[in-house]
Formats: sequence, C-alpha cells, structure tokens
Amino acid sequence: MRSGLAKRTRRSLRGVGMIEILITIVLLSIGFLAAARMQVEGMRFSQSAYYQSQAFFLASDMINRMRTNVAGVRDGEYDDIFTAPDSQNPRCDLQRCTPAQIALQDVYDWGGYFHPRQGAGDENFIPALPSSDKVPAGAKVEPVNENIYMVTLVWSEIVGGAIQEESMSVNFALEQSSDQ
Repeated sequence: MRSGLAKRTRRSLRGVGMIEILITIVLLSIGFLAAARMQVEGMRFSQSAYYQSQAFFLASDMINRMRTNVAGVRDGEYDDIFTAPDSQNPRCDLQRCTPAQIALQDVYDWGGYFHPRQGAGDENFIPALPSSDKVPAGAKVEPVNENIYMVTLVWSEIVGGAIQEESMSVNFALEQSSDQ
C-alpha cells in the first residue's frame, strides 16, 4: 500500500519543479527590469541636477560681473541684456573701457558659455547648458526694481523622450553706494 501511495505522489508532483523554476525566472526578470529602470532614472536626475548646478554657476557669474561694474549697472547698461550668438567683442582686454563697454564685454563673455564664438569652429564648442532647435539655451538679466535684478537661464533637456524647456531664475539685490 505504501509503494502505491508513493507512486501516486511522484506522478502528481511531476512538472512542479519546472513551474517553480519558471515562476522564479519571471520574478527575477521583473526585478532586474525594475532595477534597470531605477538606474536610468537616477542617471537622468543626476544629469538634471548637473544642469541646474551649471545654471546657478552661470547666474552667479553674471551677478559677480554686475557687482564689479556698479557704474554700468547704475547707468542701466545691464537692463534687459541677453546672450546672443552674434554679440560683438568690445575688446576690453586690449583697451581701457567705459562702464557701458564693460557691460558689453560681460555679455559677450557670458554668452560664450551658451554660443560658439564668431570665427571659432563649432566642431569643438561644448555649451555649458544644452540647447536644441526648439529650445535654444541662453540667459538674460532684467531689472525688477531699482536695486533688484533677475537673472534667468533657459536650456533644453530630454524628459520622457521629448525635448522640454527648463529654466532657472535668480533674484539678487545690488547695493549701490553713493560714492561709487
């Protein structure tokens, strides 16, 4: 009687090991796909954080330039300025410049982070922030009131397979003393 029970049990368990192995493979595959997805998303968020850090660095660069040219700021030379690929170099590195010319030099230098320089080959240019045909990278400075300015930077990122515009704005106060 015992041997008949053992034979029936062995027959009823035939194939159970194979089903367990298939279920294990399916569960492991789902786990590996989830881990790969998390890795890709982590890389994307890391890249986005890098671009935001670059944007803040570039905003700080212009803020510091404006703080060193208070006379140009006071005269409105930085009001509504923006980066452009066709800006001209006033060559303040070779000659003494007025505060207005220094402001133009600052915009020219600042634009070099976004656009290739005229006369320089485009093949080696790497912008500090990514650009696309739909969303060109660039920056601008706008006065908010008498001593408050807003620096805005725009760039493009690929999110979910589509090009998306990203931006950062930094407001800052520029103290202007009467003796400068």
